[in-house]
Amino acid sequence: MGPPLRKTPLLGRELMKALRQEARRQLGQFLSALFRPDELIELRFIESWVSGGKKRSRVARAAQWLRREEFLAQHRDITSLARQERANVYFGVCPRPKKGDSQDDHIRTVRCLWCDIDNVDAEGAFQRWNAARVPRPSIVVGSGSGIHGYWLLHRDVRLRKERLLITSMLPCFYRSFDGDHVQNLSRVMRPPETINYKDARNGQQTRPCKLLVCQPDIRYPFDAFSRWIEQSRLEQRQQPMSRIPARRRPEVSERILARTIEAADLVRQLDRSSQDRSRRDFAIVCDLLRLGLTREEIWPLVCDSSKFASNGRTYFDVTIDNAERRLLLDSAPTGHPQAPT
Repeated sequence: MGPPLRKTPLLGRELMKALRQEARRQLGQFLSALFRPDELIELRFIESWVSGGKKRSRVARAAQWLRREEFLAQHRDITSLARQERANVYFGVCPRPKKGDSQDDHIRTVRCLWCDIDNVDAEGAFQRWNAARVPRPSIVVGSGSGIHGYWLLHRDVRLRKERLLITSMLPCFYRSFDGDHVQNLSRVMRPPETINYKDARNGQQTRPCKLLVCQPDIRYPFDAFSRWIEQSRLEQRQQPMSRIPARRRPEVSERILARTIEAADLVRQLDRSSQDRSRRDFAIVCDLLRLGLTREEIWPLVCDSSKFASNGRTYFDVTIDNAERRLLLDSAPTGHPQAPT
């Protein structure tokens, strides 16, 4: 009888290596379906948690714009950073034309339709899609707290009028199966082979984001979604002219403006003249935070106004970082200021 088998560090290292290789393979399969090798993918790193009954968030690291192979090559470093910072990794669904592009009007190519359904597993998501007579998605991702679906199109949508058509039909599409409310073209989602760190600082268990279905050969003509396009057109014709805003903002903005009169009043102040716009912008963002809005809810509200429109996301991130620090200091007990986290 030979000596007993022993687990060695070498076996552990080989297993970890195999797991990393499989994670990269899965991520590569996913990215290859959505992006061409020369296209840029926007990555964001955001910690999110609940404090005092309100949703909070912070940018853990500045956004990056990487090509497909660069993302794969840096996957291990990205997941390591995310673990250290409890940061959720997000990617822009639509390719970005150049580094720094992060807004709806930057998008030039739409290659798929997408959705996010919260608090549901894959079986529940397919039941909703089947009940709504939605075509089978090409890609399905388990986000750790819900399901993401992607419908690849036969051709890239590049004409502006077609991109606007997608923007207008997505709310109708989402409503048919009770999907999430955010449908703008610069939408960010969780990529597979990352970890969902939502509320991790409060002890919430982390959950993996996994690729469940990837069938890039399943593609659809744009008219496969004509039912929702026609529904959108009908709703627009029925909408009174007095209710159509002069300058449309993303759907998340419309939802919040309708829900919160105070937020609407605050945002309107950004269109007024001011001798010190930076100070005014900072004060408005502080007040929006006090209303309980999150960073990602505030950005689409303000992105078309004041210096947010001219200076973009970087200016916004600096402004809201300072605003969050101010609110933390304001809420700290007298004589014991609380350091920003």
